[in-house]
Amino acid sequence: MHRILALGLSMCLSGCMISPTAIKSDTLGFGEVIEDTTNKLLVLNVLRARDKAPLHFADIPVLRQSMQQSFTLSLLDFIGAPRHATSTRDSVALGTSVQKTPSFDLNHLHSKEFITGMTSPIDPKVVKYWLDRGLDRRLALLLFFSAVEITETQSEKGAVNTIRIANAPREAADVIRNRKQGFAGNEALLCDRQSDFERYLKLLNNVRTFFAHGYRERRLLARDLTPGTAADSRNLQAFAALDQTKVQLVYDSKRGTYSLYSLAGEQKIAFCFYGEAEASAAASTTGDLGVIESGREPATDRRSCFQSIVDVSAEDTARRSVSPSPVFFTGAAETSEASRYCSIYNRFSGIVPKPAATPGGYPKRELRLYIRSVGEIFQFLGDLLHYQDEVKRHLESNPLAMKLNTPVTFGYCGDTPEPGCDDVFLRLDADPCNSRFSLTYREREYRVGNFDPPHDSDRGGANCRSDVSRQRDHTLEVLSVLHQLVGLNKSATDIRSTPSVNVLP
Repeated sequence: MHRILALGLSMCLSGCMISPTAIKSDTLGFGEVIEDTTNKLLVLNVLRARDKAPLHFADIPVLRQSMQQSFTLSLLDFIGAPRHATSTRDSVALGTSVQKTPSFDLNHLHSKEFITGMTSPIDPKVVKYWLDRGLDRRLALLLFFSAVEITETQSEKGAVNTIRIANAPREAADVIRNRKQGFAGNEALLCDRQSDFERYLKLLNNVRTFFAHGYRERRLLARDLTPGTAADSRNLQAFAALDQTKVQLVYDSKRGTYSLYSLAGEQKIAFCFYGEAEASAAASTTGDLGVIESGREPATDRRSCFQSIVDVSAEDTARRSVSPSPVFFTGAAETSEASRYCSIYNRFSGIVPKPAATPGGYPKRELRLYIRSVGEIFQFLGDLLHYQDEVKRHLESNPLAMKLNTPVTFGYCGDTPEPGCDDVFLRLDADPCNSRFSLTYREREYRVGNFDPPHDSDRGGANCRSDVSRQRDHTLEVLSVLHQLVGLNKSATDIRSTPSVNVLP
């Protein structure tokens, strides 16, 4: 009897504490639930964007669980002689119970501040962050920018023309469906048969190096200040009391005087590139750098690609304010001569030889990128899924020798057999044996694969075959970028108190 009581007491004491292993296991399990749910919510919005349906953003800010563990012990002892021969004098009853009640909050993000952030252009510093992290330049050019403008200046006083190339895959599907046969003519005439999206992909492959550089602008306030005179000495004392992060005093050793500059408080971002023709000379000189304007901020010059502080004068600002004349694309058609639009495009992309530069570096060609908002990125990804589905159906019904990849890759390995040319940008029909997660949308299953395909023979079951392809799938990488961009627009006011949902086993 005493042994039974001691055993029951020890079990009661151990039952007062919940096992740390159980807590760790549940914590890791909840983390996987949040990860899987967040990923699926992102993909659902991409699929809604493909269908041009309203987007609904939601978040799980809190996931709780109440864990209870109890132990009961009862002892029944009869006093006196038993009334029946079958009755027992002593009786012991033991019991344990464990109860878990998880709950979660689901917040719909539809506040004015959230919607304003989702529809505003992305800060160029965010693009620089991802480029500095090693994000593929082609992925960044596809994801963050909605269009590119090529500006061509013939001479100092000559004509200035510009063409716009939209990164719009949905419109490209209509152009491709109208094609009846492949193209085997002069490559200079191919531009007039293509859509903007195809031209954008071609231009993307020609930009061999794409990077972002941070710099601050500096403007001259006063020159030839000499500390020897009484007036300038008083001025220097006043200058020393100014904010050194906004004012700079520079000594000119040749003239023996000082110059006063004002520094811009906000750092600017310059997007720069090396073209195909400049790649060989890029390592030895900075003169072959091309500056890409972004957003509404005017670019300075090529110094902003390698200098941390760039001097800006009023003359430079006036020179950059000249508005070029736009040249529009009239539509895809069979032509015997390249249009004016495609002539500018072919010269920039290197399809036709560039004319020799005249004194002053003319003709000059500049690039201007337009940054998307986060909402526009969702629409672009949805349009890309629509484009890939339409191209797949078109190729199945018209098996012609057409250079079209579905899903979209980072290049055509037949033309440019460089490493990673067959990498997939985005796909939701990954191999089931290499699926990271899957979801069902409108009675159809979609699967997101891993970044690197496994190469072992056993990849998840008897029906899985070995994969010898080295093709990388960047869908997870795109979702990781998208997840952080959505998170940048969340605030504490978006996390509202909602009724808890209790899930009982």
